Amino acid sequence: MIRPLRIAMVTEYAYPVLGGISEHVHFLSRELAHRGHDVTVVTSRQHRKHRHDEDVIDRAHAQDAGYRTVRIGRSLPVVSNGSIARVSAGPALKRRLARVQAPMDVVHAQGLAAPCLPLWSLRSSKALCTVGTFHTYFDGGHIAYRVLHQYVATALGNMDRKIAVSRACIDSLEQYFPNEDFDIVPNGIDIDFFSPRHDVPETQETPRILFVGRFDPRNGLGTLIDAARILVDRGIDFRVQVIGDGPARPMYERQARRAGVWDRIEWLGLLNEERPEIYRNATVLAAPCTLASFGVVLLEGFASGIPIVCADNIGFRQVIRDGAPGEFVTGDDPTALADGLTKVLGDRRLQREWGAQGRMIAETRYSWPIVAERVEAIYREVLESKGVDLSLDADVQQ
Repeated sequence: MIRPLRIAMVTEYAYPVLGGISEHVHFLSRELAHRGHDVTVVTSRQHRKHRHDEDVIDRAHAQDAGYRTVRIGRSLPVVSNGSIARVSAGPALKRRLARVQAPMDVVHAQGLAAPCLPLWSLRSSKALCTVGTFHTYFDGGHIAYRVLHQYVATALGNMDRKIAVSRACIDSLEQYFPNEDFDIVPNGIDIDFFSPRHDVPETQETPRILFVGRFDPRNGLGTLIDAARILVDRGIDFRVQVIGDGPARPMYERQARRAGVWDRIEWLGLLNEERPEIYRNATVLAAPCTLASFGVVLLEGFASGIPIVCADNIGFRQVIRDGAPGEFVTGDDPTALADGLTKVLGDRRLQREWGAQGRMIAETRYSWPIVAERVEAIYREVLESKGVDLSLDADVQQ
């Protein structure tokens, strides 16, 4: 146990924006607050129509999760790396950010691109401990790092430690920053929020194939729709539940109608609090995403005790390894995905075994208390290397 630290967690992504970084920021901030630290999430606002939702969520997090949220500037969506990224803008944004960070012991930037709020936080940080976490894997290069290399390099030079959520992130960064050292600290999962189903249904239920993700091409919903057509042709009974949304939804809906599987798909939209119940009642998680830096959705499946069929990509291989169960299939291949789903749907014993193994992996490798302790250890190492007394007695004396 160390004395309480004042920590600024700076991010472009925070609830109500859904996604892996938003979840990482929320749960890490919550766990650090539970460990006694004074945590402030620094982010921006979306469109003014979301202001009420943001204020409600921020008050709830202050009361229930123990951290406060400060919003400066406005978040704008941009297309980047085959997905939708966000960039903050607003008057005197950098000066306002520097003012928020001024009293902090630790500045932790989450999700680094250029230009963005976390990058500016690194450049303006005067904290004794300044760290950043990289979440993204990009195949073939990233234009921001290439065009604004020196700008980004200056920010990296102001960091005491650099964290990546996986080896895949480091591999994609090394082409631009070949001599940098990184700590690997994975994403975590809330093993209380996501939990297995314990009741046994009295009658055989229709198998449920669950898809979770934004409607980006790389997430592979189109591949799953085509695989569903193949399952129908094989005479397999199932339903597909889709959690997610996006501008491409009409395109996928048309594809489902053309494929003749419209009546097999439930379009559930963007969900958060309802997800655990849907996960634990699913038969299998289908994750046909072709590009990932890690695999938070896989951790959600593990914690919920359900088997996983996923595309073989570098990020998912950071999770499905060392005894972690799962079925890899070729990406962008509906037949391969259908084969993997057929294997799992037809084997109740495999479903039970993989579900139990996945739950154990979630508990022992990825629970948020374990991940937060590793992050706190990095803060401690930096501060102690600079002669900061972190004992509780020192806090009392101050």
